[in-house]
Amino acid sequence: MFIVKLIPSSVLSKQARRPSGLIGRYLMTKIFNAGNADLNSFVKEALEIKRDDRILEIGFGPGKLINEIATVTTEGLVEGIDFSEEMIKEASKENRQLITEGRVKLHGGDCRNLPFDDSTFDKLCSINTLYFWKNSEEYFSEMFRVVKPGGMVAVGFRDKEQMSGLNLDQTVFNNYTKDDVIRLLSSVGFSGSEILQKEGKPFLSYCAVGYKA
Repeated sequence: MFIVKLIPSSVLSKQARRPSGLIGRYLMTKIFNAGNADLNSFVKEALEIKRDDRILEIGFGPGKLINEIATVTTEGLVEGIDFSEEMIKEASKENRQLITEGRVKLHGGDCRNLPFDDSTFDKLCSINTLYFWKNSEEYFSEMFRVVKPGGMVAVGFRDKEQMSGLNLDQTVFNNYTKDDVIRLLSSVGFSGSEILQKEGKPFLSYCAVGYKA
């Protein structure tokens, strides 16, 4: 996408973290939908979704994955939380019918303080958001809190080696190795943590999964 090359790295990196304005609503929506397609598909597969699951996505962006998950959870509920007003607008448009039917709920807010009771969700997922979390243990602790015993989390990400080759503002992005992500999951209480991988474009796709005993 030629226009991306015209945008300074610092601006693009901040937009990736929290899309805003016209760049956020239109350009970042296109970038997210294209760039996250493989990871979205992989994480959906890793979740092993059931029809009656209640699932939360953290940082849902344009809402594509929520839409895809909701095609399976016909007797359940898919919820999402994001702090970008532009992404809430786009995801609401993408999922308008499902929201009307009560099968999808979208929330605005900080993912470091999730507005849900303990043990609310069967499963939780997040795609390409890890890099933007300062004090990431706080986010993982919240994820652990809201997942039911026996539930799971799936985090789709690019590892430090992949990210280091991209033109990104390192004051915005925090890069993690695969071992780093496993340690984060284990440190807050998730068990059986492992990294799944799958061929994808332009990189291998990684999905970290963990379980709440």
